[in-house]
Amino acid sequence: MGLPMCLNLVQNSQNENGDRTHSIIAYDTNEASIQKAELGGATPAATLEELVQSNCDIIFTMLPTCAAVEEVVGTLLESWPVEEEPKSGVFVDCSTVSPMTTRRVHDQILAFNTAHKNIHLDLLDAPVSGGVKGAEGATLTFMVGSSHDEALEVVQPLFEIMGSRIFVCGKSGTGSVTKLCNNLALGAQMVGICEAMNLGDALGVDPVILANVMNASTAKCWSSDICNPHPTVAKSMQEERQGNGPPACQNYEGGFGANLMLKDLSLAVDAGQQAGVALPVGVTAKELYRLAQLRGMGDKDFGIMLQFLLGK
Repeated sequence: MGLPMCLNLVQNSQNENGDRTHSIIAYDTNEASIQKAELGGATPAATLEELVQSNCDIIFTMLPTCAAVEEVVGTLLESWPVEEEPKSGVFVDCSTVSPMTTRRVHDQILAFNTAHKNIHLDLLDAPVSGGVKGAEGATLTFMVGSSHDEALEVVQPLFEIMGSRIFVCGKSGTGSVTKLCNNLALGAQMVGICEAMNLGDALGVDPVILANVMNASTAKCWSSDICNPHPTVAKSMQEERQGNGPPACQNYEGGFGANLMLKDLSLAVDAGQQAGVALPVGVTAKELYRLAQLRGMGDKDFGIMLQFLLGK
């Protein structure tokens, strides 16, 4: 996700004269991603410390776990210049993490600001929806939590380069909550579509016809209309879209991984427990994806649930 977002920033950070409005510096522990970012026009940084020293005032992070977010932000703060030429800045975390993680990072930044009166750092939690294709096509949806309008105004033009929709969800932390609620619904939605497609198959209905009816009726949703998990339907969609079909037509390669869905459902269920909110459907979906992971399906697109429910 981070690589195509970075490349879009590089390609579109120019004014009417073709001059760059921003210098884009990239860091990743994945060497291949750094090489691709450099080929795309970004300046590579060998370490997080080097990235901070390059005078970045806006830092986007897209990380896989809560622990990674806290570790990276901690390293950035430790490396931030506080004596010679102190500077302010904005951290924008696009990772999908727990609300508690966002709160801890926010508190960590507030403590840093209190300790260094001449510096002001802000945090925007801005997880995204749209997947890899949305990142590549600059059509991501950003769900933004912000406690300071000034920081949002600074980052807004960059959001508009990488995405097509920006929702300000409230104060710091609300972006993370909104993303978890979205993916909680999405995970359960996909399980329901998989069950319906399997039932139709077993009872002799052509899956393409079934999908067409569902997509013209009340069952229409993203998991049915955009990313249908049935291979036959996905193949039909691929032909209609001239090669751009759902992962199910490519043995569930690419797309949004089942492991990532399990992570997001786990975060949502944990948040529900902390808030005292019953999530019985979410708990069931989480358990199904956990079992699919144990079956070795975790690296496949989360539509692989259709095959898991068939006992494959």
